[in-house]
Amino acid sequence: MLAIAQSGSTYHYLNWVPSEWGPLVTHHGSIQKAVNNIHHNEQYYFDILDEIFAKVNNGEPICTFSLDRNCVLFSSCFSEEMNQELIDWHFKQSMDGHLSAMMDFYHYPMESSSNSILNIGIPKNIRQSFQANMRLLKSRLNSLSVGIFSAESGARKWMQAEKNASYVIWKIGKKKLDEMLFIRNGELATYFSFHRKGNNGKIMWHFGDAAAADLIVQDIVNIQNRKIEKFNSTEKVYLYTSERSVKDVKVFHQMGIKNLILLNPLSVLKTSENGQYHEYNTLPLAETGNAFGGIDV
Repeated sequence: MLAIAQSGSTYHYLNWVPSEWGPLVTHHGSIQKAVNNIHHNEQYYFDILDEIFAKVNNGEPICTFSLDRNCVLFSSCFSEEMNQELIDWHFKQSMDGHLSAMMDFYHYPMESSSNSILNIGIPKNIRQSFQANMRLLKSRLNSLSVGIFSAESGARKWMQAEKNASYVIWKIGKKKLDEMLFIRNGELATYFSFHRKGNNGKIMWHFGDAAAADLIVQDIVNIQNRKIEKFNSTEKVYLYTSERSVKDVKVFHQMGIKNLILLNPLSVLKTSENGQYHEYNTLPLAETGNAFGGIDV
């Protein structure tokens, strides 16, 4: 299985094969590919896939892909128990026909008590380009995900995150602009962005439980100010970056926060490289998590 995760113009990849010890990582790395023409998605993604396939060289690979969040649209709406009629009504009221013609929308249920869902819009031309390229490359796309949501899948498969009553996926971003997912009792409670500024900061946007987001942010502020030694708002925090913000990751990781760990698949998976890897530089592989659905690690 070949997993590819996009972060801006960088594409991180991890290839694994089944073994008697579980998934065995045979290759991992990254390539750079700038967008020259936004109207030629099909050729752009073909070049990326073709280059990575050549590096991995595993015949006719099955692959997964995680998109950069800047490639998609997010919104939320009220819906009792994923009621499709309510969802369709919401989209009819809030979106014009042009946008609907350009995007495919997928729905991510949030906490049942909130009666709301998170909507993720993926451009049709991206989905169609993958379909065409898979045919050309004689391959198959098993899963298409988005950034931190793929990382959350990885936390469940690699770290058994679901055994915690609550946990946070914390993605350190460029210019101290971070993303966070908070899972409570197995359900998405809130997804938000936090801008760290000095020993304070502010929430830039959020979907879901605003109060829960505020408590997580207050924990970060208190940890930075050395007032507490762990997160009180959640049982576990999984930390990573895909945006070359290793310096900030090191600051928090080396503070010895009691319930914070790095979200790095290579810390769990067997590799064909005698287990040698850079624990910080390989953190972008966290977003290859959607390649491990249904697999025992």
